This record gives sequence, C-alpha cells and structure tokens, in this order.
Amino acid sequence: MHRTSSFTRRSAIALAAAMAFAGLAHAQKVADIRKSGVLRVGAQVAQVPWGFSDKSGKLTGYDIEFAELLAKDLGVKPEFTPVTVANRTAALLTGQVDVLAAVVTILADRQKVVLFSRPYSYLDTVLIGKSSLPVMKSYAELKGLRIGVPRGSVQDTAVTQVNSGATVQRFDDDAAAVQALLSGQVDLAGAASTQLGPIGQVAGAGKYDIKLVVSRGYQGAAVRPGEREWVGYINDFIARKTASGELDALYRKWIGLDLGKDLPATGETAAALPAFVAK
Repeated sequence: MHRTSSFTRRSAIALAAAMAFAGLAHAQKVADIRKSGVLRVGAQVAQVPWGFSDKSGKLTGYDIEFAELLAKDLGVKPEFTPVTVANRTAALLTGQVDVLAAVVTILADRQKVVLFSRPYSYLDTVLIGKSSLPVMKSYAELKGLRIGVPRGSVQDTAVTQVNSGATVQRFDDDAAAVQALLSGQVDLAGAASTQLGPIGQVAGAGKYDIKLVVSRGYQGAAVRPGEREWVGYINDFIARKTASGELDALYRKWIGLDLGKDLPATGETAAALPAFVAK
C-alpha cells in the first residue's frame, strides 16, 4: 500500500483544474449571486442527517437547511446540485455550483485547491463494524481487515497513510461504503459517527458499533480560489447565526449535539488542528 493518499494525488489534479478555470472566469461576487436570484449549492443528497430526501421526497438535512438559511440571507432561492465526495470539488471548480455545503472537512491539502469559510459544523470520523469484532485502540489492529471508504475522504486518507496492512476498498460515496459493510463485502466502513443510527435502523439495533475513532474534523463551506469577498460574506453569515443561536439550534436538531460557540474562527485554524486521533 502506498503512503501517498489518493486525496493528495487528486488534489494536484484539482489544483491544475482550478488554475485553468481561474483563467476563464472572474471571481464570484455577492452581487452576481443576488443579481441571478439563485444560490447554486453542491450538496450530498444521500448522507443522513446532512443531506437526504425525507418520506415525502423533500430534500432536507443539516447542510440543506444551512444552505437555505444562507440563500435567505442573500435574498435569493437555493438550487441544489447533488455531489459526492469524489466529484464535489470538480463541480465547484468548473462553475457548476457557487458553493459547496457538502460535509467538506477543512484540511490543509484541500486548502490548496479551494477556499474555505470558517467552520459551521464538526464531525467525528469513525470505523464501524459488526458488534462481534473487538473495539480497537490503534491502526495496528486493522491488519488483515477489509475497510470500505468513500474515495478521497478523510477516512480514505487516514487508513491509507498509516499503512496498517488492511485492504482498502474505495467507493464513490458514504452510502456505497456502508452498503458494502452491510452486505459483508468489507469488515469495516469508514463513515461519520452519525451513520451508526441509520445503520442500526436497517440492520437492527446493536448489531454494529464504532470500532475506532479516526478523527474529529471541522466542516466549512467551500468556494473557488480567490473568491475572498464571497467567503467573507459566508464567514459573516456564520458568525451572525452562531451569535444568534440559530446555527446551534439547527445542529442540535439534526446532529443531536451542541455546536457551541468555540469552533475555530477561521478555516486556516481548523486545518492546523491535529488531523487524526487514532495512532
């Protein structure tokens, strides 16, 4: 297994695309979005509780309602484009969307490709497996196991970098990695801790649990490089909604936790925090 992560390789490709795109279009401005009357948002739509369709078919979730609040603040309508972990950066850099609200964890490598807002959520990344497997304390205990991860995700980077001796199988999104776990195709699935509830609803309570906590990451809205005015507006929006308590209420509604007022003040600070908990 190579130590260089798939994300690092993908970052180089995406960075080249960003540079090419920058030569073709001017930086996004808040006035442009308001004039268009639409905020084009790239969001994951099969990732409970961040973005998914409810029983009536309506798109909802934390990221969806966050983007709806942002659009309302701008005085425009939100328009959602489904993206996956594998294609969300390309959707942004090629101008298909104005912003990503797609569970994008702020990482130093990703900051070379996109411009992040200050964080508006946090998320624990874990490895989930059958309850019959022992709880693990280190990556060394992963040797010989099959791990399913979304391609280019934080968990992909983590299990690839440590060279644990596990077999890593990559999928297009979180839902596919979880399905591989449920079907027995892999022994562990890299996922958000919030996936444990939905897994229990499908497989039965108590049949799967968290085997290893990989990291705590902070998520930000992502815009194209150079769009400082646009990201500045988003930062101000997040600060105002945090101070008013609206963002905390939204996080508690969907994630079941307190967001708090002590999130890193900038994307740069978030990216500088230790990336991985497990050793």
